[in-house]
Amino acid sequence: MLLEESYKHIRRNHSKLLDFCPDIRVADPVKNPPNTAGLRKGLRDDILRIRTVHGLERIFQWTSPRILVFLVFFSAIYFYVRITSSIAYVFRYKPMQTVISDLHYPIYKIPFPEITICNQNRLNWQRYDEAKERFLQPEHLTDEHEEIFRQAVNAYDTMRFGHFQSLQHLAELSAENPRLLDDLNYINLTKVVEFMAWKCHEIFSDCSWLNASQDCCKIFTQRKSQKGLCLSFNTIESKEGAIKHLLDPYYPWHVAGYGSSSGLYVDIHIREGWHSPLSHNVKGILVMHTEPYVWSYLHREVPTNTRTLISIDAFLRTHHPDTRFYSNDIRQCVFEDELSSLYYKSLPKRKYMYENCQAQCEQEYTMKFCNCTVDLFYPPARFPPCRLKDLPCLYRNDEKLKVFEQIGEMDFVKFSRGGMYCPCFMNCKSLRYLSDFRVRNIPELELEHNDSRIELAVFFLSDTIMVYQTKPVYTLFDLMGRNPLAIRFL
Repeated sequence: MLLEESYKHIRRNHSKLLDFCPDIRVADPVKNPPNTAGLRKGLRDDILRIRTVHGLERIFQWTSPRILVFLVFFSAIYFYVRITSSIAYVFRYKPMQTVISDLHYPIYKIPFPEITICNQNRLNWQRYDEAKERFLQPEHLTDEHEEIFRQAVNAYDTMRFGHFQSLQHLAELSAENPRLLDDLNYINLTKVVEFMAWKCHEIFSDCSWLNASQDCCKIFTQRKSQKGLCLSFNTIESKEGAIKHLLDPYYPWHVAGYGSSSGLYVDIHIREGWHSPLSHNVKGILVMHTEPYVWSYLHREVPTNTRTLISIDAFLRTHHPDTRFYSNDIRQCVFEDELSSLYYKSLPKRKYMYENCQAQCEQEYTMKFCNCTVDLFYPPARFPPCRLKDLPCLYRNDEKLKVFEQIGEMDFVKFSRGGMYCPCFMNCKSLRYLSDFRVRNIPELELEHNDSRIELAVFFLSDTIMVYQTKPVYTLFDLMGRNPLAIRFL
């Protein structure tokens, strides 16, 4: 009783303390359950306090800007995913597209094609006896040695690269008596061909250029090609053409119009009576048209006693400089200044062209098979020229030198025999001529004895051409990279 009375003042003071600090009261677990919402809020505040994303706390605030901030945040995530996927797409697939950059590119901006004309029989046999006396040593003026010499010269009369069947008879004679070829191995057959080849005044007449009469021997010059020694118009591959190219800023020549009055016309005389008596091939000419700086290309045969109109169309294909970031096998071409590229291969002192790469590859395979090259077909090079005793080797490997496998062809075509594999891409700036031959027979033409004739006209079909350009496909990432304002906005 006394003890209870003595502690009354302590109880009274304790109740005052509880009134002063109501939050210190002990919660009743039954009447007042734990405040989980407050715990979640505290955890959220702690996370947002250490966050690194600016403005993230506004998403969790129940205020009016919350929706706007929410949209901006997820838009940023969306653009981040799009940019990342665009980078991955470009890195993996390296997309490109080819578009028409010019529908009406004027033809006066491109050169008139080089026109090369070869008689099917490349040699004037009227000079054979003189050639025999000039190139055969006196001790070899025997029937056996003369037969070897005659068969070799006759083979060169119709020989072109990939067409070495004309060496068959010479190879048979070599198998019977190989000593004869060794005896005559000193003969430079290229010099013999140059001596006996047709001169322009012997087979050309009535030449005109741009509807004006011309001296045939001033506009046609002799040059080497994979068809042999031929006569060429508007070329820079001959000595005369190279000099003219240096002195005349308008050479190779251009034209401003189209049609037969704005091109080349020439009468060609076949002179069958001056051909080799051992030759029984089909008479006519080979016509080849190429762009400047191209060594040689495919030819077309034109028969005798015809009036032939060759209309030329063209297109120019270029690659945008941005495609340089892609490898050669991706863009499928080589720029002419990519000297360090694994795919850069060309003839000596010639710029890169697809045809020049092929020609250089042909020489390398001829070296591989026969340890020499036919210098009559190519410009001067480091390879040793084929001599007389090497010609049977060319005949034995004729089938291999006919097969030309291109890049990617093995995936679609099965080759049953070995041949040449030349990894040549097109040049990234390529001018291509497309020709249409209209051949009309003219039997009513009055001819001299043993002298067929061909009337040939070459001209452009239109005064404009199309220009194509290949460029990378620009993704969202590329557009943002080219527009800094877009990045600043995001």
